[in-house]
Amino acid sequence: MKKLFSFLGIFLIFSSIAFSQVDKNLGSFPKSAVEGYIKPLVDVMGANLNSGLYHTASMSKLFGFYIGVKGMAVFVPSSMKNFTAELGSDYNPSSVNTATVFGDKDGGAKTRYQNVVDVNLPGGTGLKIVPLAVPQVSFSTMNSELLVRFVPSIKINDDVGSVNLFGVGLGHSISQYIPMFPINVAVQGVYQQLKVGSYLKATALNVNVHASKSFIFFTIYGGVGYESFSADINYTYKPPVGAQQDISLSLKGKNNFRATAGFKLGLAIFDLNVDYSVGNVNVLSAGFGFSF
Repeated sequence: MKKLFSFLGIFLIFSSIAFSQVDKNLGSFPKSAVEGYIKPLVDVMGANLNSGLYHTASMSKLFGFYIGVKGMAVFVPSSMKNFTAELGSDYNPSSVNTATVFGDKDGGAKTRYQNVVDVNLPGGTGLKIVPLAVPQVSFSTMNSELLVRFVPSIKINDDVGSVNLFGVGLGHSISQYIPMFPINVAVQGVYQQLKVGSYLKATALNVNVHASKSFIFFTIYGGVGYESFSADINYTYKPPVGAQQDISLSLKGKNNFRATAGFKLGLAIFDLNVDYSVGNVNVLSAGFGFSF
């Protein structure tokens, strides 16, 4: 079980090797420019965390249990690769087009600090796909469902530090109140908190309405939802010349609404599902688990 959590923890921060430099890279940007560098990461993290939350709208009247793993992936669009960094009057030029956290590894722009020191801004991770995998457990009774996501604090390496995730959600069947309704319909609300090292603490909230229809071993499902994601960033700005500065800022993800469509295959106690969701950032999600 510990190895499983370690495996999931690595995916939780997407790539321990690629992102081991993120904290260090932040230190090269003044507060006026750092948001543009890391904002794409915040948007992608929010989209991934707010995906894979359901694969059916059917909820048991007596007892239902599911345990499995949900995997999500964002294909990073080209619009998230570069940004215009407003560096301030200490730099010449003070405004440059440079790599974001997802930009090319050698995509950092060149500038000059106080006309004394040449500066090469850091590049990105070069990632084209950003994955996430989390364990997910749900228990249903009386046409309601409790969902839990949990990864205990796991130290990835000295650069990244520890990562942990906790999420809890509640769902309730709406179709039970409509006699002979041909499909299952439910509402759900999920809250999650993610911590990565000492530099990032994030919260995600998703409220959705979803529906499903089963055909023996096959279920189709879909839904629409409102979501929010915010992250508190803490880092130390290290200018080429002068004293270091401890900087804190809060960022909000762009994602607001998400539409999802997918299917589930159920064989005995095994469940396999795949879905695709469309929002400001699109996400492909899949899950494998056991249901009783």
